[in-house]
Amino acid sequence: MNLTIKPGEKLAIVGLNGAGKTTLVKLLCGFLDPTEGRVLLNGEDIRKYNRRDYYDLFSAVFQDFSVLEASVAVNVAQNVDNIDENRVRLCIEKAGLTEKVNSLPAGIDSKIGRQIYEDGVELSGGQTQILMLARALYKDGAVLVLDEPTAALDPIAENDIYHKYSEMTKGKTSLFISHRLASTRFCDRILFLENGEIAEEGTHESLLAWGGGYAKLFEVQSRYYKEGGENNGED
Repeated sequence: MNLTIKPGEKLAIVGLNGAGKTTLVKLLCGFLDPTEGRVLLNGEDIRKYNRRDYYDLFSAVFQDFSVLEASVAVNVAQNVDNIDENRVRLCIEKAGLTEKVNSLPAGIDSKIGRQIYEDGVELSGGQTQILMLARALYKDGAVLVLDEPTAALDPIAENDIYHKYSEMTKGKTSLFISHRLASTRFCDRILFLENGEIAEEGTHESLLAWGGGYAKLFEVQSRYYKEGGENNGED
């Protein structure tokens, strides 16, 4: 695989399960070291950099994450001291969780989880995923990595995230992993992976016009959602 990502580019990485999407992103983030080849930052092998400094470049939401038994603000800032509450609220707004947070007894000071706090609140899977997105936005790394960021969301919340995507990624390089191809139209370039290789590359429109694997998968998904909607209407 030979891949160059330009500064400020919005890159979508799609493909079937096992295609290598998450592995590719974890290589780029420095979480995995390649057994062959190199990952370069500005022409330098990333293994030459201090690993902690390199990690600071990335704000990421992966499928596996940890929620702290602490306040909403602490979960977003991942710190207990010197929390910028205005920034916390801004990130919550950008992620789309303001209405839920405002409904909590103590707002951003409300505790999450009930293992420690009897008055702690329990968030749904989708709300927790959006909270993790607010956390990534608060970190404000130069590269925003979103690995299936809408997997636990309902269609309305998912659509809201897509429409806010340009604002969230403004001035950043972004890597967007998704199996829902309709979400990729918000990105500058799409990589369609198969068996760990880049099988197709282009924009949403150009890949549909190409008529290859991406277009076929998009057609299958479109038909599935259309038939599902029709069936739901009949029910």
